[in-house]
Amino acid sequence: MLSAIGTHGPTVSPIVMGLLNTVFLAVAVWLLVKPQKNSETWFLPLLLFVGLATLSRIALSFIPNVMPVTIMAVMVGSKFGAQRGVSFAILVTLASNAVLGHGWWSLFQMIGWGSVAAVASLMSVHDSSGNLSMNRLLFSSLWSVPIFSIIVSFSILDSSMSMIEFGLYVANGLLYDVLHFLGNVFFAMWFGQWFERLLSMNEPHNRLVQQEDEHVSTF
Repeated sequence: MLSAIGTHGPTVSPIVMGLLNTVFLAVAVWLLVKPQKNSETWFLPLLLFVGLATLSRIALSFIPNVMPVTIMAVMVGSKFGAQRGVSFAILVTLASNAVLGHGWWSLFQMIGWGSVAAVASLMSVHDSSGNLSMNRLLFSSLWSVPIFSIIVSFSILDSSMSMIEFGLYVANGLLYDVLHFLGNVFFAMWFGQWFERLLSMNEPHNRLVQQEDEHVSTF
């Protein structure tokens, strides 16, 4: 089923990849429909966010490691919780990799972005009133990178690779991690407020007005 290690890790047969994608999709759908204590009207904003993240990742694929998905996973996890954040990560990975290419790495990308969303549900980028904090969002640009990068790097491991070789691989990717961080900062600063408005589109109008009055996403 799995052959020798390559640049992106072991090669998975089309049949196995199809089965894995079916399982991943089923998990994502289950996470979407699974009841949650929070009764926020999250469904439409989340689906729109998935579509936006997918199209953005495909459009920016020519720029190494610069993608809005990481910051968007942070905001979904903080806004709607780990359950919806993990579902977001799976759906975006499946949809974007349908164009960019599926492989063994897809599993680790889902886990990476899902882990970022889960951490964001604990290290919220929203304050106690539910307003987006730009300081917290910018800080998430930093901590989210090693979480995603290290998890995705595990995709290349197999029994033939030593820990020294793995360490060298991770070290060689530090430049790409810097690009990832800079991309995160860019998307946070330029699109953070707009992302927040999209995620809040189904909230009561008086809640949105209150957020605007309190200067959402200001330093």
